[in-house]
Amino acid sequence: MRTMTRGLWRVVPTGSLKSRPRVQSGSILERLAARFRRLMGFAVMHAAAPLRNRTGEPAYARARVETAKIEEKYKYRQEISLNADVSEVGDPAGQIKIVLPYDGDEFFTRDAYADVEAARRDGAVLPDNAVVGFLALTDYEKTDLEVPLGLQGNYGSVPIAVRLPGRPGSGETDQLIIDNSECVFSQEYRPEDLRIFPVYVDMDLDDPDMAEDADRPQRFSAQDAIADLLARLLERIKVIGDAPERQLDFEPGLWLRMTVRLHLPRGQAEGVEAKVSKVSMGWPTHTSLSSLELHADSRPALRYNPQQEHDGRKGGLEWSDVPMTLIGQRRDAEVTHTADDPEAEEEDPEVRKELVTLTSGEMTLSISNPGDFYKQDTLTGRVEVTVNRLLSGMDARLYDAAGRPYPAQRSALKLKSVVTTEFSLPLHDAFARRPMSPYQWLYFEEVIPSALRLDDIAMALRNRGFTLVTSVRDLDPEDCCIKAERVQGPDLLRLQVYVRGERHKARRERSVDGVMTYRSAVASGDLRLYVYGSLRGESKPVVQEINALRRALRERFDRLPAGR
Repeated sequence: MRTMTRGLWRVVPTGSLKSRPRVQSGSILERLAARFRRLMGFAVMHAAAPLRNRTGEPAYARARVETAKIEEKYKYRQEISLNADVSEVGDPAGQIKIVLPYDGDEFFTRDAYADVEAARRDGAVLPDNAVVGFLALTDYEKTDLEVPLGLQGNYGSVPIAVRLPGRPGSGETDQLIIDNSECVFSQEYRPEDLRIFPVYVDMDLDDPDMAEDADRPQRFSAQDAIADLLARLLERIKVIGDAPERQLDFEPGLWLRMTVRLHLPRGQAEGVEAKVSKVSMGWPTHTSLSSLELHADSRPALRYNPQQEHDGRKGGLEWSDVPMTLIGQRRDAEVTHTADDPEAEEEDPEVRKELVTLTSGEMTLSISNPGDFYKQDTLTGRVEVTVNRLLSGMDARLYDAAGRPYPAQRSALKLKSVVTTEFSLPLHDAFARRPMSPYQWLYFEEVIPSALRLDDIAMALRNRGFTLVTSVRDLDPEDCCIKAERVQGPDLLRLQVYVRGERHKARRERSVDGVMTYRSAVASGDLRLYVYGSLRGESKPVVQEINALRRALRERFDRLPAGR
């Protein structure tokens, strides 16, 4: 096994982040390269030649670190309810960690060993240490790394100096190449608090029977083809559209929908890779996975973990590795500070504009037997999001001892931020906020379907304060759907009017003095309307609007009987 030697870097307490002078980073890399050339003269060195270790200078060795990781962690707590709230939990934390195995082959190479031996012979400063590379940091002003690493005086560069084992005794193998130890050193640091809450978790409960709402926005992605659940939803919508008079069977289950969004500065969007690395939630009872089904991008495996603990109760569900995709600029409605939060006034409006959003798509947990679910007061859980960016805005580059950047395909440098959000969903609020979807069937005899009748329907909706989502100008009066919506409190009240018309000929007879009978064929028809409404939380306003629409249309159509 490898043994871990004590790192060379130490955490140094510093003052307030805001009290330190800021460093401009526009030409740091250029000045850093010039510094490398002055120190080592690598512009005239052949790549395979030994490094020049002069007396009175640090020892330089052509080693290559195995890993160099910079990771930042942020923690938040979010309540998902009518009175939603997001808050920080503890202080952000960061760590720089570099590992160099003394293997004598791939990492601490034979060339590096030769450089160390030459430096020891030539009287290098600190013969027990060797510089194997440089870590160049930029945009580090929002961290407390400047003082402990001396970044301002070194133009943002940090020499990677590893501790060397003692010289071998007679007949012993040098520990530098025996491959049974490694040098691991790290530097802890604290990023500043972010000006926005980077992760937002959206959850709600739905009944499968309410899925006929064709106007409901679909948040699935087709990354791994259409999920089975989405196919079922679209099939129900198609059934309603093709045959609105057909009544669908009642489904006893519930759908728990979750979407995770990550907000990033636009400057970090290029090449970004993010994922929901883990989702876990407490579950009210030990359950069989046969009654649960998870639908999400990449089709992650759903697991039941009996040891997982939430709010002092063991047992929960978990899944992992759901990819996130870039969808564009963040909507202003999702600003992290509420309107009455005093910190919202301090947030720079330009910051809001320069954000982009990544989303997980919709992760839907299908619960076929939700009986125990109704007994739960609150659903708690944890969402962990990982992104290959440092949310503090800091960036880094890795150079070898000769000042050459590591090749991109072989770079050991990994940047990562982990955002953990502890969420709670009051189930009473979630159930109360489920969409309610009443419907009515309206039948008008002897009303010929035509474009004028569609205009009558549109006018009746407008008179009730609705805005038409679809224009009736090009619709087929014998088979179409008119969609309308209206603001109802904080939500939208939606109506969908499925129109089915039928034209036919009616025979009219007129008798004159009981002697002569005149027969003629006149155009006639019937108009049938299936009105489907939806509103979160309550059905009464929907029923009232459907009844008002029925009365308005009845008053209009009763004056237009065909053939009279």
